[in-house]
Amino acid sequence: MDKQPTLDVAGRSDIGRRRAENQDHFLIADLHRQLEVVQTDIPLEKCNELYGNCLGRLMVIADGMGGHADGALASGTAVRACARYVLDMTNWFLKLSSSNEDDFKRELEDSLAVVQQSLYDRAVPHDRQMGTTVTMAYVVWPRLYVVHAGDSRCYLFRDNQLVQLTTDHTLAQKLLEDRAITPEEAATSRWRHVLWNCVGGSREQVETEVSKIVLAPRDKLLLCSDGLSGMLDDKQLSEALREEASSGKTVDRLIEAANQAGGTDNISVIVAAYGEEGAEDAEDVRAVDASLADTRPE
Repeated sequence: MDKQPTLDVAGRSDIGRRRAENQDHFLIADLHRQLEVVQTDIPLEKCNELYGNCLGRLMVIADGMGGHADGALASGTAVRACARYVLDMTNWFLKLSSSNEDDFKRELEDSLAVVQQSLYDRAVPHDRQMGTTVTMAYVVWPRLYVVHAGDSRCYLFRDNQLVQLTTDHTLAQKLLEDRAITPEEAATSRWRHVLWNCVGGSREQVETEVSKIVLAPRDKLLLCSDGLSGMLDDKQLSEALREEASSGKTVDRLIEAANQAGGTDNISVIVAAYGEEGAEDAEDVRAVDASLADTRPE
């Protein structure tokens, strides 16, 4: 694993101004090799838990669907299931290389099917249709893997350019891709909040979108629910990310701006800002810089 730059990461979830309940959940976690001591004659405060190097960092946003039963339960269950799944993949992070990366990505594709099964197992009675979006970012520096279903989003902010790495799984986006409506019409379409793909809900199978890019020092990542992206446009998001502020302050600024714009939904935000120090594969980074427009998955 290449040496990672310094990282400033923060997240927060806010109920917004119109909802009676917050159905969003988020998670930020580091994955370590860990040794838990069972018995020893060394004082426990010195070695109760021993940690190896950080294997990777996990960020998850899940937006429970209010139109389905128990949206908050669905998003919370999904976030916990994502964390468990990634933890069970520890062996992959120890041996990940270019020769087995395709197998690793296929393993990631299976993750949301496992999360969906966790939702079905929690549903009581079993015909209750809990549903949620899931956008999961996992960084094994300098590689970023994004696993996604729904209309929460992951953005990359690099060199003052904001790039959406995920695709909205909405009917409005499908109409836009089919050139049946314009981008301006899609932004206000009554179909912009209607999902054709999510975790749980009425669909028996979830279609998992997986993408990978190579990160560089000074990159920033933004994960958010549609309570943010539905209130603020790309220009407003870029202005907040451009500021030389801590990630925590940037998160607070974005949530405040979304509430000032109406706060019509729950708002969840994660910002991860990488510093300048650290080494990366320069050739890979140049290749990504040359094709930022192609970072969306096909």
